[in-house]
Amino acid sequence: MEKQKENEPQDLPGEKGEKKVEYIELFFDLIFVFTLRTINALFHDFETEFPPLPTLFSFFFLMLVALQVWYFATMYFNRYGRKSLRDYLMILASMFFLYYMSFGAKLDWQKHYLPYCIAWALILLNLAYRNWDKRKRGPKLDELDRKILGNNVFIETAEAGIILLSIPVQAFFGPILAPAALLFGYTARAFEYRYYKRRTVDFPHLSERVLLLVILTFGEMIIGISEFFHGGSNILLNLFAFLTVVGMFLQYGFYFDNILEHHKRTSGLGFLSLHVFLICSINSVTIALEFFSREGMAQFPRLLFLLISMISYYILLVGVDRYAKDCFRSMGRLLLCTGTLILLYVPAVLLLGRSPFSAITITMLYVFANFTGILILYRKKTGRKLELGGYLE
Repeated sequence: MEKQKENEPQDLPGEKGEKKVEYIELFFDLIFVFTLRTINALFHDFETEFPPLPTLFSFFFLMLVALQVWYFATMYFNRYGRKSLRDYLMILASMFFLYYMSFGAKLDWQKHYLPYCIAWALILLNLAYRNWDKRKRGPKLDELDRKILGNNVFIETAEAGIILLSIPVQAFFGPILAPAALLFGYTARAFEYRYYKRRTVDFPHLSERVLLLVILTFGEMIIGISEFFHGGSNILLNLFAFLTVVGMFLQYGFYFDNILEHHKRTSGLGFLSLHVFLICSINSVTIALEFFSREGMAQFPRLLFLLISMISYYILLVGVDRYAKDCFRSMGRLLLCTGTLILLYVPAVLLLGRSPFSAITITMLYVFANFTGILILYRKKTGRKLELGGYLE
């Protein structure tokens, strides 16, 4: 009986009420606007030819590295961060090193491998030190907290060690250890689930942090589609590109406001991991739309990239249903709706998307078909009346 109680989810000892997002956390997230912008600049020189696979690999690798830093820092601050000088210095130091990582995230990023990896390793060591310091000096910690913090120290120190080891290895064999370090960090954190599930995350705080980064990523998309608005461009193409962004943003906002259970008792690891890939997909859509603003680029590869990016976004949105309110949980219907629209969208784009205008038009219709589908499902599950041009009652 006692063992069963041990395995049940527990709140942080001594915690009362919801944790509020601190200004320093919002300030920290702003560095990722700059980070995403520099990573997206990998494609600025590809005006007429589609980027090769190594460039696409670098794009996703650099994004996942930056988002892992955000993931680790967000999880620490959600559970153990306080209004303290040590925590503020940890965040500010990470921001400082992220500048060096961002300037190293170039098309020829391997030429900047040394400063990039040193900055990456220093961020992880900075986080590891903060976990160690919290474990040693933090008040109101129990044995489960100390176990979690100790694991964090090990994971972040070990990953930093692999990164530093990759520097001499890169000179002879290329950057083979850098992806291994990244994979180690994500995998090792996933194995901590057995501890995290017993110490529930502060979900209102976590969901608000996630929402902010999603909004900032959509902000990058707004900047990305500005390439459509040049002199002599097709005003309908510009409008439909803009509406595509609007529809994607509104659907995530609708999920957050109406469907997400903001007081869910969960480890938080799955929710954060889901959003790491969701943010990657949003940023990939940004690049895909930028490709369609460029004349002369081959149509099929950019069509394929747009399809993969858009479909990834909507499949990952289905995963948000796991964190939905009990009154909405409808994974089967949501999967059916999403799958049906994908089966219509793919052949429509491949057969009819022979020009940027037709491809963007079909994509815009697909986005709003998804949004309409989720509104109808919400109406059926909750019985709330939907009015055209009005609000949910």
